[in-house]
Amino acid sequence: MGANVVVLNQGYDHSFQAREQLLIERLASFDELVVSFSGRLESCYSIELCRAAGVKIHAITLDNPTRSRSEVARARRYCQRYGIDHWVIKSDEIVFCDRLPNIEGLIDPVRRIGEYVQARPEWSHLPLLVPAAVEERDDYLAQFGSLPANSIWFFADNGLMRRDYRYGFNKRQLGRWGKGSNGCLSNRFTNPRLLEQRYLRMVDQAEQMLADMGLDEAQVFFHTLCDCSTTLARVRLPEHQRAQAFDMQSDILSALKGSKFDLVTLDMAQKERHDVAI
Repeated sequence: MGANVVVLNQGYDHSFQAREQLLIERLASFDELVVSFSGRLESCYSIELCRAAGVKIHAITLDNPTRSRSEVARARRYCQRYGIDHWVIKSDEIVFCDRLPNIEGLIDPVRRIGEYVQARPEWSHLPLLVPAAVEERDDYLAQFGSLPANSIWFFADNGLMRRDYRYGFNKRQLGRWGKGSNGCLSNRFTNPRLLEQRYLRMVDQAEQMLADMGLDEAQVFFHTLCDCSTTLARVRLPEHQRAQAFDMQSDILSALKGSKFDLVTLDMAQKERHDVAI
């Protein structure tokens, strides 16, 4: 077992290790792949196994308004560290990364990335690896009906669930590149009509500010009051960070108002933690 691999749960770990080794052996059948690399924990773990299998990797990251700065930065750091060919595409399109809302005109994220791959001659002949769990693949099929012909859903096809990805991410200590993020920024909006670039950036900036203040598990949800103009930041924190937040109320208020929020409130709802999944 490598220096960067730890045992998190002895009972679960034995079967997980055998399963992981089988995945690596199967991945070794690919000489070269383009990998959709978002910087989320799923893609970090997937690309780590590709490296372990000796696959030549070309990473592609779609940097759009629903993607947090921390995810893009993590993807860049990882690829720079291991010398991975990395193409970051800056786009102003609203492309949903994980949870797919039921709205008209939804852009197919996998086919959009596939279009960029096909437009690059040196990559166009290569398959696109989509680092998705079973749940994400099923959600995608429910929304778009079929999988793109040039895509490989290797991990979903081999039965990896979200909890398996979380376990693998922590087992291989990939948090050293930045903690597992809170996913697509669109998840912070209960009203899809408010999904505008300026509001997405407000949420991202607010979460980055809170992380810089030591509240690295904070999620900032975007709301407006009945006047449709007054903005409200609903800050959700895990229980173990709430006491710290109460001591920093004035600093938090000042920081989030600096992100153009009018009002700030603390969400006291219980939220399951996923530091280790078993």
